[in-house]
Amino acid sequence: MKLTSLSLIGLSVLASSCANTVNTSDTATSLVHSHPVVKRQNYIEKDGLVVIEAENFATQVLSDKRRWLVFNDSDGVNAKGVFADPDLPHTHGASGNSYIEILPDNRTNHDEELIHGENFSPDAGKMAVVTYPVYFSQPGRYIIWGRAFSTGPEDNGFHFGLDGVWQESSQRLQFCDGKHMWTWSSQQRVDSNHCGTPKTLWVDVVEAGQHTLMMSMREDGAELDKIILSNDLHYTPSGVGPEETLYKEVKLAEKKAYIDIDHYAYILNSSTSFDFESTSADRYYYDKWRGVLAINAGNPALRNKFISAQYTHNKAKPESFKMKLVTLTELDGESEYRVLLNGKLLGEFKNPETKIDYQEAVFDVGMVELKKGDVITVQSNAVTNGKIPEGDITAFARGRWRGLVLQQVN
Repeated sequence: MKLTSLSLIGLSVLASSCANTVNTSDTATSLVHSHPVVKRQNYIEKDGLVVIEAENFATQVLSDKRRWLVFNDSDGVNAKGVFADPDLPHTHGASGNSYIEILPDNRTNHDEELIHGENFSPDAGKMAVVTYPVYFSQPGRYIIWGRAFSTGPEDNGFHFGLDGVWQESSQRLQFCDGKHMWTWSSQQRVDSNHCGTPKTLWVDVVEAGQHTLMMSMREDGAELDKIILSNDLHYTPSGVGPEETLYKEVKLAEKKAYIDIDHYAYILNSSTSFDFESTSADRYYYDKWRGVLAINAGNPALRNKFISAQYTHNKAKPESFKMKLVTLTELDGESEYRVLLNGKLLGEFKNPETKIDYQEAVFDVGMVELKKGDVITVQSNAVTNGKIPEGDITAFARGRWRGLVLQQVN
């Protein structure tokens, strides 16, 4: 017999409420004190389909008397009868060899007493509620499919809801066929038909966006493997069903500009905030690859001379800032820079020698007071240090600079 494990979520509470049923053997005790981590997933609707592994719920509440527990075969050993489970685990055939079951289970047939609020909950959302976050891009009606393992007439029902509302259309998912095996159903139990009709259980998603699917206990001992929501009336799952429709975060872009700038009021990018497209031949070009202004040093007439770009301040309220100039170092020359305010020189700077091409250098220009209409001019030159051969001459640095940073004074 293949031994499986029971991933226990907050079992100390359940153990104290069900102490008369807990096996006190060493195996059972080790289960009570083990807390394997359960994955928490964020789901999205893809092309009208949401696929959820039941064990990957985000939260569980109202679970003092009955609790959804995760069964899998990756941790420890499960002892028969722990937490009043009269049958062995059914991980074989479950999607990912994992599922959830509502325990303790002390009503397995009609002869055992039915106790509302304990082993039976006819009202949705009253006992053992688990939630699943889902982002829907398409609103509309979604048929609910569940994949469950039922051993009799008293462990084959579930309730569903959405966003705190237990819609009548999503209550009482029923499993009548396929006993002692993993089976799909979308049938709602009604007074006129206890087994229900296929595709009669659904939730209405009124608008696109983030929603919360909920599932709660109807009968103890119920086992649930997978949940599918589909807006296609012709869709019917088979086997273990498709893979989960998970939200997979893309890697965020790393900071590659203004790396040493930790706070600022404004960043004036050289290529977007400054006027550099003059009719004069003595002008910058935009180095798109590095996102900076540069000088075309391939033109001998532009070497060893300062080229200018201007920014006109347009904020109505006068403010004082600490100003910093951000340039790019270059292997083939140490370009020089000037910053002027209304034609008055604020500072002159020179790039340091470097062994790393296009590394940011930050220069402190000092305190400035800016009022509407003030013009800031940045100048740089294309120079060579004679270190990088380029044909019959040496390569020139292109006076590249990234922008000005205006930092507020504390």
